[in-house]
Amino acid sequence: MITVTLRFMLAERRRALIGWTIGTVALVVAMAAVFPSIRDTAAELEAYVATLPEGLMDAFGLGGASIASPEGYLTSQLYSNMYPIVILIMGIGIATWAIAGSESDGTLEATLAAPVQRINLAIARFLGLAILTLIVTLVSTAALALIGIPLGLHDGIPAWGMWSAGLLMWAMVLLFSSFAFAIGAATGRRGAAITVATTVAVVTFLMQLIAALAEPLQWLRYASPWYWFLEPNPLVNAPSALSLLAPLLLAVGLCALGVFRFNSRDIAQ
Repeated sequence: MITVTLRFMLAERRRALIGWTIGTVALVVAMAAVFPSIRDTAAELEAYVATLPEGLMDAFGLGGASIASPEGYLTSQLYSNMYPIVILIMGIGIATWAIAGSESDGTLEATLAAPVQRINLAIARFLGLAILTLIVTLVSTAALALIGIPLGLHDGIPAWGMWSAGLLMWAMVLLFSSFAFAIGAATGRRGAAITVATTVAVVTFLMQLIAALAEPLQWLRYASPWYWFLEPNPLVNAPSALSLLAPLLLAVGLCALGVFRFNSRDIAQ
């Protein structure tokens, strides 16, 4: 029954999937196309970057990499901000709709009137969330990898670098989206689900940024999924237990808590 419910959800969200995929691909292609002009003005950029606090550069994953290098450019201009944020918006939207959204618009009760258990429905929709965000991540990563060949974006980056960064970015997005799923499943409130997930994503990003600038607060970075993702640079370092397993296990745990509560509460009429 989980498989049937999952297939139905994927079919139901196919138009949204196409739209998000096209938009995300357009973003990464446009940002990649700017790289040659950044590379050609390396001296001026390096002079400017040298005036910035070292902690600020670390917060955006630059570390010792030049912003005019493929590693530094992709990390600072894509992976530390716009790229994951776009997919995160998609993920939170799907996660909120999965239970709370469909409960609010009255379709959840009709779905549960069919011979499907609540637990199976919730698990299928969480798996759908994971699959849909993964598809967008994989397709956009493939587009970035392809256009990166003529633009020189692979110089100094291992062949698996972009795929590693994409995988870790997806794991982080899934974790933040799981907050929306869990709150929505537990309460049935769409607004609360969006608020909690967005707040967690923003606060943990700020934690990583502030901790990088204030040395006494360095320990805060280890509590931020953004730090798990960006440090060490996922483009040149293989995934670790902290960067991949930790967010996935936490996401599964949040899903389990939401499903448990959803299975025992009343559905809004």
